Amino acid sequence: MISSTALRYFAEVVRAGSLRGASERLFVAASAISRQIGLLEAELGAPLLERGRGRTGLRLTAAGEVLLRYTRHVGHELERARSEIEALKGLRKGHIRLGIPESFVQDVMPQILLRFNDKYPGVSFEVQVAGSPKLVELLGRDELDVALTFNAPVTLHVKQVFERNLPTTVLMSRNHPLAGRPFVKLSDCAEYGLAMPDESISAKQVYDEMFARARIKPRTVLVSNSYELLRSVAMTGLAITIVNARPGESAEGPNYRYVPLKDPRVRPQRLALCTFQGRNPTPVVASFLEQLKQELGNLEPS
Repeated sequence: MISSTALRYFAEVVRAGSLRGASERLFVAASAISRQIGLLEAELGAPLLERGRGRTGLRLTAAGEVLLRYTRHVGHELERARSEIEALKGLRKGHIRLGIPESFVQDVMPQILLRFNDKYPGVSFEVQVAGSPKLVELLGRDELDVALTFNAPVTLHVKQVFERNLPTTVLMSRNHPLAGRPFVKLSDCAEYGLAMPDESISAKQVYDEMFARARIKPRTVLVSNSYELLRSVAMTGLAITIVNARPGESAEGPNYRYVPLKDPRVRPQRLALCTFQGRNPTPVVASFLEQLKQELGNLEPS
């Protein structure tokens, strides 16, 4: 079996150009270095070094060239492994400042956090729950490490590292007159009372533009900054609301139904994972980002 010590001595002799030079650099007797290289040659069954003419010192044989390439490869891989191990050490502890919209509070994000905590129990979280405009603002001031947003505007200090579209649906009581349809149009929604988000939620501007293009004035019966309240009042039958089905959530339940909204003026909602543009994420944040990208990409909308 080839000795790592022998490989190190061999590489140093090549760098120094002589046994004496290697001896001075390694603080090891030249005879010990020569003995290790002799063992290498015996193990491989081929000479590795030959003395050049005059004062040219030692030079590599063909077999020595092959071994030197191997030795350098091993050295690079060892350095890479050392770097990765050091990065993993940093994941033993750490802190992540996360921003999420309210629609991810109930089911999706708690499960993602639980799975990350199983791998890295020493990592702590600070979670801000707000509308996407506020989350983008916090991220741009470097007050968050990661933010999950809907329809995030393009800003100078915010970088999108993942994006996917979610279909737009209408959430209603299972007993609502529209609940039995395979899909609805904007004109169908206009006949019924709507629960709408306020300006703190990015969907507000999207929905306003959508109705304006359709030349429809919706009959709004409730406005709120809470997506969960919009969902709840829709399930009771007080109003219908235009929302994205939560990823992984069933299209219908005991008291509700999501009906696809199909209309040429309707755009899908853009779910994006954003970071602060001004610096590279720490190892713990980078690992969390990779898990988020994988899990959000695998989530299936209803």
